[in-house]
Amino acid sequence: MAHIKLDKSHKQLVQSAIQLGDWLLSLDGLSDADIQAIKSVQKALNKLPKINDGTLAMYGFSLEQGNENTGLVRGWDLSLEYFANDPEQQGGLEMFSSYIPIPESTDPEVLAEKKHKELYFHWPIGDVCNLIPAEQASQWLEQVSNPAALVASAERLRVEVVFADYYGEIELAISQLQAQSHNPKLS
Repeated sequence: MAHIKLDKSHKQLVQSAIQLGDWLLSLDGLSDADIQAIKSVQKALNKLPKINDGTLAMYGFSLEQGNENTGLVRGWDLSLEYFANDPEQQGGLEMFSSYIPIPESTDPEVLAEKKHKELYFHWPIGDVCNLIPAEQASQWLEQVSNPAALVASAERLRVEVVFADYYGEIELAISQLQAQSHNPKLS
């Protein structure tokens, strides 16, 4: 069994990833297979720093506005991957956010905003412990601690989950999600 080296400050980031899965599980519209896959990803995260050979686990969500010609896609994802005999799949643990304006732009102001809003954390397999800047860790924790608060700026929510050979994707209209938040069982 391989391992990922985490220090004490990283454990809060891993816990936030597990709690993000709890939020995803609270959404209406997930299939039984989606629910099982999210729970399996959470189980793999809970095993850290140990990671089993053959692990392929991922979930995340994106908030989308506009269409294929103009708009914005913001996403928050995590990936846990390790295949001992495949050098292409030695990913380790990754947590990242994305900020994708549509259409893509080379405008320096747009690129600066993209750089400011995107986060990327990576813990490779083995004894390498990466330094995670406290400001970036705080930014991630603030955003994923209450993902429902981020939805006001979007029209659609897309959830993706991968575990082993399973891939699931659902899309919800933000109005559907806001109506769900007024449901007494979720308050």
